[in-house]
Amino acid sequence: MLKIVFPCLLFLFSTCLFANVKTINAKKNRVTPPTTLHVVYPKTMDSLDEEVLYPLILLRTALKRSGYKFTLSPAPELLSQNRVLKEIETTGSINVTWSMTNQEREDTLLPLRVPIFKGLFGWRLMFTTEDKLPRLKKLKSLDDLKSINLVQGADWPDTRILISNGLTVATAMDFESLFVMLDRGRGDLFPRSVLEIQDELAYFKEEMPLVVLPHLMLKYKSPIYFFFNKHNTNIAKAVSQGIKVMQQSGEFDELFFKYNGNFIKNAHLHDKIVIELHNYDLPRLTPVNDKSLWLAFDQVP
Repeated sequence: MLKIVFPCLLFLFSTCLFANVKTINAKKNRVTPPTTLHVVYPKTMDSLDEEVLYPLILLRTALKRSGYKFTLSPAPELLSQNRVLKEIETTGSINVTWSMTNQEREDTLLPLRVPIFKGLFGWRLMFTTEDKLPRLKKLKSLDDLKSINLVQGADWPDTRILISNGLTVATAMDFESLFVMLDRGRGDLFPRSVLEIQDELAYFKEEMPLVVLPHLMLKYKSPIYFFFNKHNTNIAKAVSQGIKVMQQSGEFDELFFKYNGNFIKNAHLHDKIVIELHNYDLPRLTPVNDKSLWLAFDQVP
């Protein structure tokens, strides 16, 4: 069966390449970026057409717009999210990833504080199974949810968000195990981003009586950032430069809606009761007041 490490599923205009990369002066010291940046991203699935993976497309496009020469390739093996983050921290086999932020990750890695999914990984619809649906249709509030068992990945920041809001959460390390838990009655609801849930439903409904709770959704701040090594910043500088070019030209928004617009429209969000949760792990430097970076609910078609 397909192994998914980043379900996110989990959430990429060009100036001329510099003939000579400019040096960065620091008093008497001169630091010259490498002629070519060798960018390695985490392998996300055993089998995946990564040409249509939005974060990777965004990453590749930003590198092109940066003006740096680069190579972009996947890591040789499939790793858990924690292993990927550790590889980046220790300048191992991977030097960039995309992941939900929290304070611990920002303490150990270098975040590019641009929410690449405009915050939509905190807009959560919920899987359940057909037999549980009659009982769960009565849920209307956060207090109602406190009597329900949720399932979530053990190393996902979402798990701490749910628990800190008073919800009961059962966890597993393996993504597919979460669906098995739901199917076997070891959980009632499995929250997933509006950008993930449609593809996952299409895949897993062949194996179990999986449905999406039709009337309820969760919503909390949870930006997905690109993360880099804190001490080897050349790749981060290139991606940041490219993202700025894309934002100024409007290409960033065009790319976002090209790859995510249908998921948003098909989620029928205006038909849902929205339960707002607080993200107590949201780092202090999160750009929550920059409205250009986030999708507002009243912008949803």
